[in-house]
Amino acid sequence: MIPEEGRSRIGFLTGVVLMALSLGREVAALEFSLPEKVTDGSRKYRMSRTANGQLATDGRRGLHVTYWSGSELGTTPGNPSYVYYRFRNPDGSWSHEEPIDDSTVGAAQLHIGGRHPSLALTPDGGVWVVWNDHRHCTAAGNWIDNTEIFGDMKPPGGDFSAVDLRLSQTSASHLGDNGFAPKIVSHTDGRMSLSWFDFHFNKDVSDVFLRTSDETGSFDLGASIESMRMTDAAARGNAPAFTVPDMDVDSHGVRRLAWAGGQGSEAGLYYAEAVLGATSVAETLLKAGATDFFDPPHVAVSPSDDVWIAYGDDSIPGGEDVILMRKRSGQSDFDPPFVAAGGQSRQYSADHEVDNEGFVHLVWIDENLETHVYYGVFDPNIPGFVESVRLTQSTGSWIRPSIALDERGKAYVLWEENRAIDEGDLWFATTAPVVTSGVNNWKIME
Repeated sequence: MIPEEGRSRIGFLTGVVLMALSLGREVAALEFSLPEKVTDGSRKYRMSRTANGQLATDGRRGLHVTYWSGSELGTTPGNPSYVYYRFRNPDGSWSHEEPIDDSTVGAAQLHIGGRHPSLALTPDGGVWVVWNDHRHCTAAGNWIDNTEIFGDMKPPGGDFSAVDLRLSQTSASHLGDNGFAPKIVSHTDGRMSLSWFDFHFNKDVSDVFLRTSDETGSFDLGASIESMRMTDAAARGNAPAFTVPDMDVDSHGVRRLAWAGGQGSEAGLYYAEAVLGATSVAETLLKAGATDFFDPPHVAVSPSDDVWIAYGDDSIPGGEDVILMRKRSGQSDFDPPFVAAGGQSRQYSADHEVDNEGFVHLVWIDENLETHVYYGVFDPNIPGFVESVRLTQSTGSWIRPSIALDERGKAYVLWEENRAIDEGDLWFATTAPVVTSGVNNWKIME
């Protein structure tokens, strides 16, 4: 565990410069903007359960964001959910909030909606958003008997379509035929891959599913649900349920997946790799009791194809620490794990990205003093050394921060304020400089 004197708990600051102590490398200055609330509280705005893949940078042109709104009490025509898209310009302005799920039920075409979206950019600048959707559910099944995976794509310079694409086709006889929480990633050759967990084959025990487009980004809509199933509950004795998979893709097109084995706390931490064309994966239990259905693990692939997993370890007595695990490119096993953020209280809801220099940029919730969102830069050449900065100005009901990096290593962080069952907002901060209008972006942002 990292001693307290080995970690810097810096209060809310701007202009904090971090200097790595190995190899003389310099970490980019932490000049975070003041946190801004980007929603208006008119609905309960929410992050996805696996709260990464919700924002992506488009070169130096701006930031693409997806999120959703809906009650913790469920989604019905009388209490619908919505999936949204926003764009943040380099000058700091935001586009209007755009609902993108065309999800309706019945003759009256009442909106019912989608939940838990994920976003990825195509190589040519298009925007894919996927989510789980309730439009095929029924009142008899309490509107939770046939959630399917849907998506929509905004082409470069265009708009999302008025007809969403149904990406799973299931019709089990039981009333729990549900797919949830898809994650989508972009390959360098134009393919798109998405993974999710689904109860189609067993109403009580879910499996991990995966499907991939062709090089044009088109999905085979005639593909069977059987061909998308990557794990088999029966092969593991119908326990545990495999839930909330996260996914990233390496430079060879290999999908790297991490997920929770269970539907509560102290779930097993699992990992698998899926090459292109795979019809199954061989899962590895990395640690029993380590992760959580409500705080699942995240996986990120570095530019050098190292695999990093971040999670809040539920197995630590008296509280959680944020753990990082690294699988070096070409190696068969993970290195011993690092405690990246620890203390006497809980550290959890970790998300991360890796920059071109190999630094891991980490966001998490920290309860050591109060409840705050922190950002830190982790140097793997000094295992366990983290410098960090607090992003939130006051303690609050902060949950599920998500991070994206641009090609310069500038950080963009979005997180949720979960105030009540039907009340919540999203907040944002960044280290990217604001570009004033009327000046060429590239001159300011080099």
